[in-house]
Amino acid sequence: MTMMLVLGMATAFAAENADAPMTMKEKMEKIRLESDPIYVAEKAKRMENMPKVAVLYVNNAETTYNDEVDAMVLGNLEKCISDDKYIYINGDPYIERLNKVGIVDITTAERADIIDAFEGEDVDYVVFVEVQPFIARDKITFFTVGKDITTTVPLKIIDLFNGKYLYNGKFTEKASDSTMIGGIGNKSVAMKALKKIDEQIASVLAARLPEEKPVLAAAAK
Repeated sequence: MTMMLVLGMATAFAAENADAPMTMKEKMEKIRLESDPIYVAEKAKRMENMPKVAVLYVNNAETTYNDEVDAMVLGNLEKCISDDKYIYINGDPYIERLNKVGIVDITTAERADIIDAFEGEDVDYVVFVEVQPFIARDKITFFTVGKDITTTVPLKIIDLFNGKYLYNGKFTEKASDSTMIGGIGNKSVAMKALKKIDEQIASVLAARLPEEKPVLAAAAK
């Protein structure tokens, strides 16, 4: 019983400190490990079989707190497309390619247009996420003043090898808050709605984004 309690406490401690800064000892161990030829060779071999996923991210929220919006959405995507399963590729250069051929609003782009932007590139999947402008509405009752914020985020997942959608949809969430004293800013309410959408995006990516390269999946059939 005592051993189970100790193990439980150790697990809880580890979870609490998962995001804690690395100690000098941990940093030195990481450097030593990453300079080990065997580790480097194994990592390179592992990466050969990892799918390469390009993330096209657009923030059209038009807020004064765009940095916080970016940090929340991109942080969620980086967790979902983790480096132990995927090779994460910044999709900004491909967004520029689409812009140059006149596709500024990527939500309206045809699947073929997006695929064309990756022609000749060593990329397996595309994940497109756009944060659209928040819609805010004040709500006033006899006792309280509050905010309703509606957030919409389209999500596309494309298998470039097979030229098909793995997912094509959008999420819409509304969050509310109110207070009896003073006013409520848009930011806290908007971020609450965005957090709900992040959870849905994580769920879809876990179910729809394959953990293997599409060429390997096709060959196995």
